[in-house]
Amino acid sequence: MKSKNIHTRISIIFFISILITFFYGCGKKLPEDIPIGVKDIVLLNQDSSRIIFPDSFKGKTLLLSFIYTNCPDICPMTTHNMQLIQQQVKKEGIDNVEFVEISFDPLRDTPSKLKEFGDIRDIDYNNFNFLTGNPVGIKSILNNMNILALPGDTTETKSGSKIYFFTHTDRITLIDKNGRIRNEYRGSKANIQAVVNDIKILGD
Repeated sequence: MKSKNIHTRISIIFFISILITFFYGCGKKLPEDIPIGVKDIVLLNQDSSRIIFPDSFKGKTLLLSFIYTNCPDICPMTTHNMQLIQQQVKKEGIDNVEFVEISFDPLRDTPSKLKEFGDIRDIDYNNFNFLTGNPVGIKSILNNMNILALPGDTTETKSGSKIYFFTHTDRITLIDKNGRIRNEYRGSKANIQAVVNDIKILGD
């Protein structure tokens, strides 16, 4: 009886693995097909260069996430996953992909602050931009993409340093060349190869 149960479990695991391989590896069209819902939002990247979101990325596959530089855990992990995906995309010779992280804390996250955040992590800026800008424009993007970013109380240390946190959505969004959302992933725990495979599907 125990041997039969083990064989049954092995069969189920094998079947699931086949389904996963089929879904991610056979060029199946991704299920999501939703417009971003915003246009002509003027933002600045880490070099203070003007970026029009999402128009500046038209015709390119876009991987998008939202962060703030003071984040102690989720945002650094999401940025690291974005970086790993960028490296794997490059390794596999996939072209025409852009990586973008928008700060939902624009009053604190100036271009220079974002540059510092990226430099510490040795980001390859060739196709990776950190964006900030007018809070009204950024709020419009957040609302249209159903991203929550709720500020908590700000406290001050004896040295005068301010400590603050946001409760926020943990997400990476895949957007196709026509500016439509095609898939979403948990940013801090994204399956790197699964995201890369989805990017390849959009390139087919």
